[in-house]
Amino acid sequence: MTTPTLSAKEARLLALYACGLDSRQDQSVLDVITRFGMLQIDSVNVFERAHYMPLFSRLGTFDKSELDSLTGGKNPTLIEYWAHQASFIKTEDFPLFGWRMQHYKNGAARPASFENEHKKLIRWIIAELASNGPMTAAQFEHEENKRKGSWWGWSNVKTALERKIDQGEIIAAGRTNFSRIYALPEQVLPKKILNKTVDHHSAQMKLFGNAARLMGVGTVRDIANVYCIYPSEAKPIVADLVELGIVKEVTVEGWKEKAYLHKDFFNFDFKSVKPSLTTVLSPFDPLTWQRERASRIFNFDYKIEIYVPEPKRIYGYYSLPTLHKDKLIARIDLKSDRQNKALLVQSAWHETTLSTKEIAQASTPVAKHLKDIQKWQGLESLNVKPKGNMSLELASKLV
Repeated sequence: MTTPTLSAKEARLLALYACGLDSRQDQSVLDVITRFGMLQIDSVNVFERAHYMPLFSRLGTFDKSELDSLTGGKNPTLIEYWAHQASFIKTEDFPLFGWRMQHYKNGAARPASFENEHKKLIRWIIAELASNGPMTAAQFEHEENKRKGSWWGWSNVKTALERKIDQGEIIAAGRTNFSRIYALPEQVLPKKILNKTVDHHSAQMKLFGNAARLMGVGTVRDIANVYCIYPSEAKPIVADLVELGIVKEVTVEGWKEKAYLHKDFFNFDFKSVKPSLTTVLSPFDPLTWQRERASRIFNFDYKIEIYVPEPKRIYGYYSLPTLHKDKLIARIDLKSDRQNKALLVQSAWHETTLSTKEIAQASTPVAKHLKDIQKWQGLESLNVKPKGNMSLELASKLV
């Protein structure tokens, strides 16, 4: 049987359509999260926290409280767990991650593990939660609740809490001022979730079927990346998905590895896809979170430069991939100067492959989008700094 072939353009259109970036397909926050299967959380707030940004890219100037209202409290619609890194997932999907919780429990059983070395502390933490209800890490009064160094220098109390979250024995019960609230599962989850178990193979088949749909078309590595497992672990799962007809093997023009097309797109009408969006993307948007895939599909080599020393940065601290129709055309470094109520474009760089005509055509919708961002952030002014090969063009469109 001949393996179907997709052109490079068809793969690009499908990648946009599958993750909801060809046009405004989704109508609500929950629509977007259902499409993704998760929403990655990040603490960096120089422009906007990363979990709000993929929603803005797809919904426009949405009210951030729509997301906030779905999290926290008793029986929330969304809960945090390790899906694609730290993420919001639908609470009804929480039992699907039992295989990952068991993986962490297996690690905890090792003689030299943190848990075995701090059994007494962990028992005390569980007792405190049982007695007091949900608590932030700072509310635990214990001599071992002292930070070790800076940044990720967690105290033993914080480390214990996070280890138990990994194992599902403690859960996230929302956040306050972005500090995670910890709780026992029975303090937050309804019995139908607490009592539900899904065998590990069935859970992985469902999750990685969803991952294949989110990619539209992807390699084993692409699909594995969605839930952050090694490609070698994902390979047999993908083989089972092929066996069940959930995906089928295809070849893609210019791709070196085998690709897999989700069943929702077996008879896809590529002519119906009319990419129309112009939007900045979160560094953790599904379209760009895997550097190699963004390069392969869009010829766009993206690396977030937050952790790059300033003298070595090329595009800026928080430079954001910028989509215009079916191409990633630029990187724009944004900062919300909340004290002065200004949106700062620290730099703007278009891709060097763009022609003069393409730059001129794209700069007007990009400038309009920046005004939409300013409105969404509730800022009073928009200032473009003269750094980058697109900054003067953008500034001229904002006069």
